Amino acid sequence: MSILSREIAEIPEAAARLLDRGAPALAEAGARLRAQDPSILATIARGSSDHAATVLAYGAGALSGVVPLSYPPSLASLHHQVPRLSGQVAVAISQSGRSEDLLAAGRAVVAGGGHLIVLTNRFDSPLARAAGDALDIHAGPEHAVAATKSFVNSVLAGAMLLAEWQDDDALRAALVRMPEALSQPRRIDGLDAVLTGGDRLMVLGRSASLGIAGEVALKAMELCGMTALAYSSAEVRHGPMQILRDGYPVLDLTRGAALPDTRTLHPPAPTGLHPLLDPLLDLVPIYVALEQAARARGLNPDVPDRLKKETVTV
Repeated sequence: MSILSREIAEIPEAAARLLDRGAPALAEAGARLRAQDPSILATIARGSSDHAATVLAYGAGALSGVVPLSYPPSLASLHHQVPRLSGQVAVAISQSGRSEDLLAAGRAVVAGGGHLIVLTNRFDSPLARAAGDALDIHAGPEHAVAATKSFVNSVLAGAMLLAEWQDDDALRAALVRMPEALSQPRRIDGLDAVLTGGDRLMVLGRSASLGIAGEVALKAMELCGMTALAYSSAEVRHGPMQILRDGYPVLDLTRGAALPDTRTLHPPAPTGLHPLLDPLLDLVPIYVALEQAARARGLNPDVPDRLKKETVTV
C-alpha cells in the first residue's frame, strides 16, 4: 500500500478532526468577518491550495455578495506592490506556509491595511505568524508529495469560515455530515481506463466545481504524467472545444450534456448535501483512481520524480 493511498483513506477522519478541533477558531474568525463586512475577498495561493481558494471564492461570492479575486503573489514578491486593501480581507491558503512569494503577498496585504486570514497545515509557519487570524486545518502529517487530505481540509476550512461569516445554518448542517459522506464509496465508470491507458484528459467544472476540476487536472499531471487541462464548462466553448474530437476523454464534473466526438465521463448523481460541498464528494474516488493508475503505469504515487512536498517559489 502506498503512502498516498493511506492518506486518501484518512480523509474522512481528517475532516472530522477539523470539524471538532478547528471549529472554535474558525467561528471567531467568521464572527470578525461578519462584523467587518468586507466588499472584497482576495485569495492568495498556488497549486492545489489555489484550487481550494477557487472553491472558497465562488462560495463567498454566491453566499455573501462579496467580490472575490485572486491576488497574484508575484505582484508583492517581484514588483513590491502594496495593495490598497484597507477594510478588506485576504485569505491565504498554504499547506506549509513557507513559500517566499506567499509570505511576501501576505505581508503586503497587511501593509496595505487588509486583514489577513491564513488557512494552513503548519500552524508554526512564517505565513501563519504574519496573519491576523491563523487557522489550523488539522489535516495531520501528510508525507506523499501529492496533497489529498490537506486539500480536502483546506476546502472544508474555507466552507466553515464562510458558514460562520454568513451565519449560515444550512451550510453548517451540511459540514457536520461531510465526514460520513466522504467515507461513502463512489465510482466514476470508465475513469480507470482513461487514467491508466490514456495520455490526455480535459476536466470541466463550473462555479465551485471549477476548483475541483483544476485539482483533478493537476493530480493527473503529477501522478500519471498525462496532459490534463481544466476549464469552465462555459469557457471551453470559447476555443478549447476545437481540440475535443476523435474520442477525446472529458471528465465533466457539471454532469452536463455529452460533447460531440468526445468520450465524456460523469460522476454519480450528486448527494444534494450542499452546492458548495457536493463537488468535493466527487474528488475522493478520483484520488483513488489516480493513485491506482499511477501504480499501473509503473510510477511512484508517493514521490513523483520531479516534484517535492514543499514547493518554494519567490
